[in-house]
Amino acid sequence: MERLNLKKYLSKKAKEINTALKQFLPKDNSIISQSMRYSVLIGGKRLRPIFVILAAELFGTKSKNVMPAACALEYVHTYSLVHDDLPAMDNDDLRRGMPTNHKKFGEATAIMCGDALLTEAFNLVTKSKSKAEYIVQAVQVLSTYSGFSGMIAGQAEDTLETGVWSQQSKAFLDKRLKFIQIKKTAALIIASLKIGAVLAGADKKSIKALEVYGLNTGIAFQIVDDILDVYADKKLLGKKGSDIDNDKLTVLLLYGKDLAQKKAQQHVAKAKKAISIFGQEAEIFHLLADYIINRSY
Repeated sequence: MERLNLKKYLSKKAKEINTALKQFLPKDNSIISQSMRYSVLIGGKRLRPIFVILAAELFGTKSKNVMPAACALEYVHTYSLVHDDLPAMDNDDLRRGMPTNHKKFGEATAIMCGDALLTEAFNLVTKSKSKAEYIVQAVQVLSTYSGFSGMIAGQAEDTLETGVWSQQSKAFLDKRLKFIQIKKTAALIIASLKIGAVLAGADKKSIKALEVYGLNTGIAFQIVDDILDVYADKKLLGKKGSDIDNDKLTVLLLYGKDLAQKKAQQHVAKAKKAISIFGQEAEIFHLLADYIINRSY
């Protein structure tokens, strides 16, 4: 796959995923259904479901067979954003240039919207076309990486203001920051790759390689997010304010922009090395790793 085709590839896959999301989302006129459809269909890169599909295709499974699981990852990602925007957390008014869910539907509805998306995500995974034992494994992966020891652990740590760490050493802060990067962001990327691979019946060595790839691309993704949060055009980001404004622990706070960019590049290099065992089949993964650190929003 040539580098110039990546944008078209991502656009094509995003359209396929959006079509599937529209089919899976509830269609009644209840406030919860409206709220779910609003936040899921408001936009997004669809990287996590794309990773599910890519991992499955790597082992010969068609995208349509894992599309329910791919959409499940977008459900979980969207739920995390809906809750992340709430007044008790980041208190954001905009998401992707549109009013956040709680601004449009109210705080109570936003909370229930997130609850519904998370619950329905597990139901969606079971609709994938795979062996029953693989589906069970996929559900286990999703619960592990999205639960209290995964994404929730990272979000909980991320809610602590930097003042909490004011008396700690830089080494300690770096350790806590890495924890947030891994749990808050990398966890769902790892889950996406592992779920696609598991549903396709991949071997343990291959799944481990994808896990290392997901870990490092996920950390790089969060580093770039921290940089864009401060330096990118807010109109492109579709949001106001920044994590620094909210007194959060970020890579910029500890290392500054130049070193942060260098760290992102180092993690991308590690990701590419891990995925190299797949040879030419891994080219799209290499391109996606580069896309992650070179994006402008």
